[in-house]
Amino acid sequence: MMIEQDFLDQRGITEYTYEKQFLSKKNKVHLIRALLENGSTQDFVVKEYRDNHNSVQREADILDGLYREGISVPRLYYWGESSMIMEYIKGSVLLDIMTDAEYIFGENIDYINVKGIAFHMSRWLDSFYKAAKRITGKKTILWDINLRNFLVGYKLYGIDFEECREGAVEEDMGRLMAFIVTYQPAFTTYKTRFAREVYSALDSRMSLDRDRVMVELLKELDAIRERRNMEIPTGIVERIMMEDPSP
Repeated sequence: MMIEQDFLDQRGITEYTYEKQFLSKKNKVHLIRALLENGSTQDFVVKEYRDNHNSVQREADILDGLYREGISVPRLYYWGESSMIMEYIKGSVLLDIMTDAEYIFGENIDYINVKGIAFHMSRWLDSFYKAAKRITGKKTILWDINLRNFLVGYKLYGIDFEECREGAVEEDMGRLMAFIVTYQPAFTTYKTRFAREVYSALDSRMSLDRDRVMVELLKELDAIRERRNMEIPTGIVERIMMEDPSP
């Protein structure tokens, strides 16, 4: 991957090195460390799109708009024909935080931690949906809404907007809950209660259509069954949605 010369000239970068590659199924995403003309260094994240170059402009527009709206997202520094360069945010992937918390507490749910994460997620999502509608002029959802696309630094950040599309919040919520409960080990007490807490926290802010969320949850679980050849427990949707998350 070569960094586009326009960006190097704009930032006064004399040389750069690749520090590591981030996990990404669709694109190549790297952390680079750049040496500036004044002798200082700065880290950037470079996202190189493999196929659809139209995705660059679409994601750049949304990311830049969200940043200007005050949403916690990486700052966009540059986009070209097939790549985008963003601010590097040091933090932990939200999936890793949930996994570590479950490993520590097991079925003895740490409600302070679970409720805290759910609260911050619901606040971020509420802000995102409102800002995205102002930016695009229509109801816009993340669609690729999984815990790998959130970082926790000194606050919660969203980091991937390539799959944003017009849709209902209930679609996102159903998909998110399905992803949460199917991370390995799947369908644990911790994950089902965490999914329920996230739903409850966002519902308190946006008054979600519960029946629609359940339909979308079941739809995504069926898709996961086919995609991963995963056995889905009977009655799991009702268990997730009806379980009392209170200690």
